[in-house]
Amino acid sequence: MGLGLVLVLIVIGFLIGLSKTAIGGIGMINAALLATILPAKESTGVMLVLLIVGDLFAIGVYKKHVEWHVLRKLIWPVIAGVIVGAYFLAHSTDPSLKKTIGWIVLILVALYPVSQRLQKQDIDITLKYPKPLRIVLGYLAGFMSMVANSGGPPMSIYLLLRRNSVMNFLGNTAWFFFVINIFKLPFTLALGLLDFHSFYYIFPALPAVPIGAIAGRKLVSRIDLELFQTITLITAAAAGLNLIIR
Repeated sequence: MGLGLVLVLIVIGFLIGLSKTAIGGIGMINAALLATILPAKESTGVMLVLLIVGDLFAIGVYKKHVEWHVLRKLIWPVIAGVIVGAYFLAHSTDPSLKKTIGWIVLILVALYPVSQRLQKQDIDITLKYPKPLRIVLGYLAGFMSMVANSGGPPMSIYLLLRRNSVMNFLGNTAWFFFVINIFKLPFTLALGLLDFHSFYYIFPALPAVPIGAIAGRKLVSRIDLELFQTITLITAAAAGLNLIIR
C-alpha cells in the first residue's frame, strides 16, 4: 500500500470521528472520497466498519439523550429502505454504483443547507403530515445509508422538523445510526462487500477515528462553523461530481 493511500485513509478515519461528535455534514465527503480510491462496492463495506467504531464514541457521549419512542416509529420505513438498498447493491455494477454514490452526495449537499435552515426557523410540519414524513424520510435514510453510508441528511431533516432540542437531536442521531449500521452488517457480509481483505484498508484508518472524535468535542466550539460547513459542502460536491463524470 502506497503512502498516499495510507494518508487518505487516515484522513477519512479522522473525518468520520469528527463527523460523529461535531459536524455531521463532513460525513458526506467520506463516501465519495473512499469510492474514488477503492472499488465502489468494497468502499461501502470498509466505510461501514469505520462508521460503527465512530458510532460507539457518539453514543458514549450522548447516551442519555435518546428518545426511543421517536426512533421506534422509524423502524419499518428504515428497514424497507435498507432492503431496497441491498437489492440495488446486489444488481448494480461498480461504475453504476460510483455514479449513484456521486448523485446521492450531490443530493445530500443540496439537502444539508435545507436542514440547517429548518433548524433556525419555527417550523413544525410534522404535526400536519406526521406519517408521510416519517415514511418518506425514514425510507430515504435507510436506502441512502445502505447504498452510500449517507443517510444523515434525511434523518437530520426529520429530527429538525420535530424541533428536537440540540442534545436530543445528537442523542437520537447517534443511537439511530449505531442501530441501523449494526442492522446493515449482515446484508453487507451477505453481499460480499466486507471480507478479510477489507481490513487491509480499515486498519490504517481505524486509529484516526477516536482522534477525530476527541478533536471534534474539543474544537466544535472554537471554529467558524458556517465557514467550515461551506468548505465541506463545496468539497463534497466536487467529490460527487468526480464520481459522476469519471
